[in-house]
Amino acid sequence: MNDKAQHFIAGFLLSILGLAWTPLILLGFMFGIGKEAYDYISGKGVSEWADMAYTFYGAILALIIVLGGIIF
Repeated sequence: MNDKAQHFIAGFLLSILGLAWTPLILLGFMFGIGKEAYDYISGKGVSEWADMAYTFYGAILALIIVLGGIIF
């Protein structure tokens, strides 16, 4: 599977947990920042802005779904 697709899916799945408890919406965003910071600091991975962006895109989609469910 494409690396960017994996980041998108991870961000989406973590943030969709906001359906169970709204503050969990932030998990996808926190993971995106944390994963890239870990890659940068540890040197065990490649830190890329694009990876963080795709994680955020998935989290944003989940945010829209969760907030849409709350509003409607």
